[in-house]
Amino acid sequence: MSTEEGKAKRLANLMPPWKKGQSGNPKGLKPLTIQGIVRQLKKEGYKTFTKNDVSHVYLYCMGLGEERMKTLLNDKETPFLVRLCIKSLLSKKGFEYAEKMLDRALGKVGDRLDITTDGEKLKQEPLSIRFIASKEDLEKLEQEVPDVPEGDS
Repeated sequence: MSTEEGKAKRLANLMPPWKKGQSGNPKGLKPLTIQGIVRQLKKEGYKTFTKNDVSHVYLYCMGLGEERMKTLLNDKETPFLVRLCIKSLLSKKGFEYAEKMLDRALGKVGDRLDITTDGEKLKQEPLSIRFIASKEDLEKLEQEVPDVPEGDS
């Protein structure tokens, strides 16, 4: 095989004859996976936020004046969570969003309802385990333990 023939074959493999308007990559770019995006964002220095961070965003946004809110909202460098929070608060349903945000940040009224101890701390009594080897041991134990009325167990 001459060098010209070999060169022609190599070039034929490099560039398939596409028709005008036909894509050379019909499947397109490989879609990014969530893991790939996470790795990329970590490399770029982005960090995740905590539940506490979300609560702080809600509470700080609600403490801002309208002009400051609008400034942050229009700044494309403001984190999306902050912009979303502000946009929600400035919408027609702002009060409903504020109520939901307060519930998430501080807890709903009545979430900490105590119906068992009237607010007193729980008393932890030591646990006693006895092995009963005879009928006499069982009778002795039954005399030591007070009767508990039915329904109070």
